[in-house]
Amino acid sequence: MNVFNGLLLSIIQVIYKIIPDYGWSIIVFTLLVKLCLTPLDLKSRRSMKRMSDLNPKLEALKKKYGADQEKYNQKMQELYAKEKINPLSGCLPMLISMPILFAMFYAMRTIANEELVRQFLTFKANPAMDVSALAQPFLWIKNLWMPDTPFATVLPDMTSLQGVALETWNAVSQRLFTQGVIPEALNLANKEALDTFMKTVVAPFIASADYAPHVAALSPSLANLNFILFRLTVFKDFNGLFILPALAIVSQIGMTKITGQQNAQPAAQGQPNMNMMTWMFAIMSLIFCTTSSAAFALYWVFSNVFAMVQQIAFAKYFEWQDRKAAIAEEVGIK
Repeated sequence: MNVFNGLLLSIIQVIYKIIPDYGWSIIVFTLLVKLCLTPLDLKSRRSMKRMSDLNPKLEALKKKYGADQEKYNQKMQELYAKEKINPLSGCLPMLISMPILFAMFYAMRTIANEELVRQFLTFKANPAMDVSALAQPFLWIKNLWMPDTPFATVLPDMTSLQGVALETWNAVSQRLFTQGVIPEALNLANKEALDTFMKTVVAPFIASADYAPHVAALSPSLANLNFILFRLTVFKDFNGLFILPALAIVSQIGMTKITGQQNAQPAAQGQPNMNMMTWMFAIMSLIFCTTSSAAFALYWVFSNVFAMVQQIAFAKYFEWQDRKAAIAEEVGIK
């Protein structure tokens, strides 16, 4: 899995060298991944359509054996075997896309951690510099490597820096030292050294007069707001407008509903309720895209939008195939 994660990370970095903007690089990368998976998605969608076409026969079985759920499930499996249809084949793209999703999350987190360390160390060496020149904006987002919410700061705060591994601190500081950006590279030997560095260097500088205004709450009344499971602060120098998390919910619901409508068929006992699945994925989208970097949220939203367009295009394609087959059959009869 680490090799796969590294491969995705390398592809993103190559695209970034061609298009020196991480926002557009992520969109191009997402498009490439989706295009590569399109043949598999088409095959899966065709299998789902064949199952959907069996609905009349499945409904007949349900009327005949509906009172005996075990018998109905048995007859349904026999029908699938007779028609040479695998009901699980429609899940294949999900089984492949999930590892890609997790690998993409790892790749985005790796780049984000490196960029946040770069931003912190660079600003620490030159507190007079313009923050907008230090961060990496994209459309309305001020820093692509922080979440797209009013509850996130533009510059990395203590919470976002605490999750960065010492290897990243050492590697990024060495690179910045080589470039002449900072006067000295870090050489953190172990976790204890990293903890000491965070307590004696990072935390005091974040609390300093140079850095504190960039991570200050909009007002005392908007600091540490209780939201059941979370404590949130609306920051004065906030990073985003919550657009990507909102789009993630809408696009996730839209994609799930389109897929469900095009794959409508009687559910066997034990299958999850479609509405429950829709809202479960929507909530998962909200959590991921609110707590992760805007870069990952951008990947998530664009993936969903592409998937919706793709499903609609597949539906039109199959309608065209059905009309073509119907015309050919009518001509053959005549």
